Amino acid sequence: MLTILPSINLFCGSSTVVAADTQSDSLWTTMSPMPTARGGFGLAVVAGRIYAIGGLDSNDVPLAVMEEYNPATNQWITKAAMPTPRSGFAVAVYDNKIYTIGGTVGNGYVGNNEMYDPAADRWETRTSMPTPRADLSANVANGKIYLIGGERYSNVYPYYAETDITEAYDPANDIWVTKTSIPTAVQGYASAVIDNKIYVIGGSTKPSSTGTAILVNNNQVYDTQTDRWDASTRLPFAASYGAAVATIGFLAPPRVYFVGGFSMGDLNQKTMMFNPVNQSWSEVDAMPTPREYLQVVVVSDMLYAIGGFDGATWLDTNEQCKPIGYGTVAPKIQIIAPENKTYTDVPVAFNLNRGVDWAGYSLDGAINVTLKSQTTLSNLTQGAHRIIFYVNDTTGNMGVSDIVYFSVDTLPPKIVILSPSNQSYGSTDIQLSFTLDESTSELSYSLDDGERIKIDGNVTLPALTNGLHQLTVYATDLMGNVSEKTVYFDISPFPFLAVVLVLLVVIIVVASVFIFVKRRKTGSKKSSQTKAIEPET
Repeated sequence: MLTILPSINLFCGSSTVVAADTQSDSLWTTMSPMPTARGGFGLAVVAGRIYAIGGLDSNDVPLAVMEEYNPATNQWITKAAMPTPRSGFAVAVYDNKIYTIGGTVGNGYVGNNEMYDPAADRWETRTSMPTPRADLSANVANGKIYLIGGERYSNVYPYYAETDITEAYDPANDIWVTKTSIPTAVQGYASAVIDNKIYVIGGSTKPSSTGTAILVNNNQVYDTQTDRWDASTRLPFAASYGAAVATIGFLAPPRVYFVGGFSMGDLNQKTMMFNPVNQSWSEVDAMPTPREYLQVVVVSDMLYAIGGFDGATWLDTNEQCKPIGYGTVAPKIQIIAPENKTYTDVPVAFNLNRGVDWAGYSLDGAINVTLKSQTTLSNLTQGAHRIIFYVNDTTGNMGVSDIVYFSVDTLPPKIVILSPSNQSYGSTDIQLSFTLDESTSELSYSLDDGERIKIDGNVTLPALTNGLHQLTVYATDLMGNVSEKTVYFDISPFPFLAVVLVLLVVIIVVASVFIFVKRRKTGSKKSSQTKAIEPET
């Protein structure tokens, strides 16, 4: 067994233990044992089923066997074996696929990355982890799988040592990248994720040729969004090869649970609960079977601690724990519609993280209305509104949504035509000018019941024919409300040509009369002169 030596670590903060944040109603129950007793194996959950993979058997022989446990029926069945028998590897679930990464094969460290599809019961080889290592954990956050620390080869006797390396795997693109190293390199630690932060708890460091190690109680926190490490409250005692898991707020408050491991010179059976809100540890009901090299997972916020080593043999033990505050968490509501925007008819839709007995809503502070299905609210008054959703589960926990603000617009845009107006125009080119009281998605006009012509705004209507005309402007607002406005006008241009013709006729007539009169006067004058010179007879 490992021997604990004193350890001082300046990176992490002091250890604090407080009373449990609720009355301890934690309860451990023994469930159906795992068919294959083992330790150093992997445990994963997909679709409510638990998968126990690989590890070491009672003869310390690496295993490839995989067994599936159904908590609902408390039964185990055998599934397709892992391609590479190994132990001490890390396990993660992404997109309902299980990834088994790293580990040891005999005395050798590997970076193998093998993916299992439970739906097809089939394995597939993916790109290996760049740094072969073992005794580490894998955690999923922000669509990546993070592999932190562990044990790797060393060129100094005994040719292995803990490592501080952090590598992130992108399962969607099958690529690896290096991230910020963990401040204190550890192996055999436990880890869990809450709010995209990875908590690396305990572990051991500085292995030596004597087989001893220094156990630590560090609680190192990695923020996957900022690629930064920080320190949180230490585990109350140093421990290695324990297991950790986080409840997710489904039926129990979000907490990190640490169980088992080797601590204080003996196997540990304490169950420690960490509250990330106030960064405090609480001791709750002890796990029935003290052990190390176990694994723990959560299904619907119920804990399952499986397998491990009791100091003499590998175990098939399967113990279930109902965590603190189980059944006191309200259902969570994810609102799909309405959104913070404008509607004519208002869709109502939301998702729940679990089943409920009743669902309803309150509109504008009015009494709650029961919802039996997703629906649409029609005939709401014009203007601003607010809605809140409520749900109740079977134990009376009420979930309340955020307030959603939205508005209703059922009125069409108002069109004011400035030009033309109901009058006569002497010009055949007419300016169409109008105003609107809101934004529109489409504008058009129609002249004399003709086809609609799309426009962007004011336009000129050229070369209109003489006579009466009908002009209609159409406007569609952003909500699809349509309005139209019609004006009538007349094109009567001034008859310049007719006036000119009349003037010409007048001129011609006047000229003709003038010429005629002048000729008559001239004729009369000649006649008089002729008579004046006629001789006498």
